[in-house]
Amino acid sequence: MIRLLVTGGKGMLGRALAEHVASLSGATFSAPGRDELDVRDADALLNAASQARGGWIAHCAATVDVEGCAREPDAAREIIVEGTRNVVRAARAAGARLFYPQSFLVYDGASNPIPEDETPQPLSLYGKLKLEAEQVIRAEMDDALIVRMAGFFGGEEIDKNFVGRIIPAMAAAMERGETRFDIGDRVWQPTWTRDLAENSIQMMLADKRGIYQMACHGQASFAELAQEIVAALGWEDRLRIERVEAASVSGNELGKRPDIAVLSCTRLREDRLDLQRDWRATIHAYLRHPYFDRYRLKGA
Repeated sequence: MIRLLVTGGKGMLGRALAEHVASLSGATFSAPGRDELDVRDADALLNAASQARGGWIAHCAATVDVEGCAREPDAAREIIVEGTRNVVRAARAAGARLFYPQSFLVYDGASNPIPEDETPQPLSLYGKLKLEAEQVIRAEMDDALIVRMAGFFGGEEIDKNFVGRIIPAMAAAMERGETRFDIGDRVWQPTWTRDLAENSIQMMLADKRGIYQMACHGQASFAELAQEIVAALGWEDRLRIERVEAASVSGNELGKRPDIAVLSCTRLREDRLDLQRDWRATIHAYLRHPYFDRYRLKGA
C-alpha cells in the first residue's frame, strides 16, 4: 500500500514512477504535469499534498536542462530551489514523507567511483541549484529519502537526455548519407528510468531515509552507448561510431559536466535493495519499444 503524489509527473522519471505505482495493488497516486501543478505555486501545492497525506511526495519537478539553467539562472532558481522549498512546506503540512531524486551532477568527478560520503562539488549552475535544493530538504526534514541518481534514459518521445537526442541525430546523419558519427568519450552510467522507478518505490515501501546513490550495473562512455544503440537498431552496416575526446564535441556546452562520473551504490547493496541491471541489457530492452520502430531497420 502506498499513497503518492508525484510532482513533474509527466517528465521522464515522474512518468516512470506513476507507471510503476499504477501496477501495484492498493496504491493511490496522482502524477500531475507542470501544466496541472506548478511547484512555484505554494497554495496549489498545499492543496495537492492532501492527496499524499500519510504517504509520500516524490519531488521530480525541476528544470533539467543544464544549458537552459545557465541561460536563465533566475528562472532555474525559482523552480529548482524555491519550488523545492514549497514542496517541503506542503509535505510537512500533509504529514507526508519526501522522496527527492538527486542528480549525479552535484559531483565534479574528481574521484571515481564516487563514494556516498563524497562532498558534492558541482561544476554547473544546474548542479549547484540541485545541491541547494537538497540542502533545503535536509535542513527541514530528517526523514526525507534522497537518492542521487546516475544519468538516465527513458520515456520514449519525452527523453531529452543523451539517448533521446542522439538517436534522431544519428538517423538524420544517415539520411544525409553520412557513414561516420563522432561521439565523445565522457564516461557515465546509463540507467533506465523504469529500473530507477521500481527501485525507488521499493525503498519507500521499505521506509528508507537519508542519502543513497543509485545507478545501473557497469559503466560506459557515450561512444560505447551509441555503438550499442547502433547494434540494437540494426544500423551496423550503415553507421560507424568514432570515439573522440569529449571536449571536441562538447565545446559549446554552457554547463560543465564531469568527464567521468561513476556512483558507488554501497548503501543500496548493503540494504539488499539494489534492483538495478546491466546497462547493456536495459538499453536493448528499452529500444524494443514500438516507439523505436520508426528508426529500426527490418530484422533488428
